[in-house]
Amino acid sequence: MKLILEISGRIVYLVLTSLIIAIAGKWNYFLRDPAGIAYLVLWNLWWIVTFIGRRQGKETKYDKGQRAIVLVVSIISIPWLIIVPPWEYSSFDGPIARGGLVSFGGLVLFATGITVQAISMLQLKGSYTVRLGVKPEQRLVTGGLYRIVRHPGYLSYIISLSGIGIAMGSILTFVLVVIVLIFLIKRIDEEEKMLISEFGEEYLEYMRRTKRLIPLIY
Repeated sequence: MKLILEISGRIVYLVLTSLIIAIAGKWNYFLRDPAGIAYLVLWNLWWIVTFIGRRQGKETKYDKGQRAIVLVVSIISIPWLIIVPPWEYSSFDGPIARGGLVSFGGLVLFATGITVQAISMLQLKGSYTVRLGVKPEQRLVTGGLYRIVRHPGYLSYIISLSGIGIAMGSILTFVLVVIVLIFLIKRIDEEEKMLISEFGEEYLEYMRRTKRLIPLIY
């Protein structure tokens, strides 16, 4: 019963957010636009991947200082993403061109972010969680995307948000990117302290040969 309620709630979430996106995008304007339709498809795919691949995780000593921050960022970012990009897309012209190759380039970037997220979740094998923590049997993952950067899941979120901003010609979405990036850097700081505490020299050696988010740069 719990699983049925959880799945039903997620379906309702997808239906309601899709409806709000269409309304914010002035309905017929958005739903008759190929970029608008593609955006709705990717939006739903993004959340389906998130629902399947992300676990809540258990409360740990590492998570105490993060709960309020995660909640605040979620309260800000989710309504922002549901309403602002389609509203800007349907209401303004420029400075980022609406429609055409620019929008579809942004959609490709959005799809890339979703793909990176899905692979990151798959390679962590159930350890991709909202709460910070390390399970007793958990091993450090350093292969696949994690060979390239230490936090491909967080990178995928920045890629997806940037793709949304370009696809919808949304300047305000890039403001959100900055806000989220500040949060993610703080989150990464705390997460890496936890991983050093749990894995010791193994993680320190991993840090020496990889970058956090951008290969060869940061």
